[in-house]
Amino acid sequence: MGGFYQGKGGKGGAAGDASSAAAPAGATIPSSLIRKLQALDYPEVSSASLDGQAYCKIVLFLEEEKIRLYEKIDRGPLRSFTKAWYEAATNYAKELGVPYEGLSEKDFPAKLRMLNGLTNIAVHDIYRDKMEADELMDACPPQRAATGEKQRLGQLIPPLNQLMEFFSLPTLEPNALDADVLAALKCVQVRVDPKEAEEVKLDLNSLPLGMEVSNPEMRRAVAVLRLLHGWDLQQLQVNINTVINELQQLTANPQTDSRLGRVGR
Repeated sequence: MGGFYQGKGGKGGAAGDASSAAAPAGATIPSSLIRKLQALDYPEVSSASLDGQAYCKIVLFLEEEKIRLYEKIDRGPLRSFTKAWYEAATNYAKELGVPYEGLSEKDFPAKLRMLNGLTNIAVHDIYRDKMEADELMDACPPQRAATGEKQRLGQLIPPLNQLMEFFSLPTLEPNALDADVLAALKCVQVRVDPKEAEEVKLDLNSLPLGMEVSNPEMRRAVAVLRLLHGWDLQQLQVNINTVINELQQLTANPQTDSRLGRVGR
């Protein structure tokens, strides 16, 4: 961490201590944002606030240690915690494409929106760098990383294997995927109640294809491909919903802001 940033804590003097000791209402940073600051190794999380120099120091830390949009010599306006700092911070936010409307000392909601956008960019940059350096490959089990699936029905495997053995069917592996567990359940259902498990017969000739096909055999083949494509789209939607749910659990904020997208550093 830069020596300059480490010295900013003492430059505020008594005024800086007073602002951190008695933060006004609305200056508290939400816990979800605190977790992101912790993940970014912000050194003064315990005193992090939207008020006074505490806020300015967070923005300076994100730029100097994580985002690095400016060259070192161009960061002077962000290092000077004067009345002109908010003008410099507004220009900085404009260049990054994060919300900055109404940014001022007393507008805590505007300060929170900007800080949330900056932390999102910092986290994204770090994640991208680690992905490019292949430093996240060991974070996922090799088998799950290859398939993209997760085991959520693992507790059903032991009793299901007992049923499979009873009906003389092949048993499941202890780490079987959910798709295999569901297939095994369908096999048991067929053995227990064949009539109930009968699939509905489809008339491939009556399915809409979205194209003109005169050959009857070709029409049935296209209908099968269309059904398989629909199944793939359904699985894709399930995977997308799973990713969204897991991301919301990490960020504790289900809202998205398209303005946070950017190209480059």
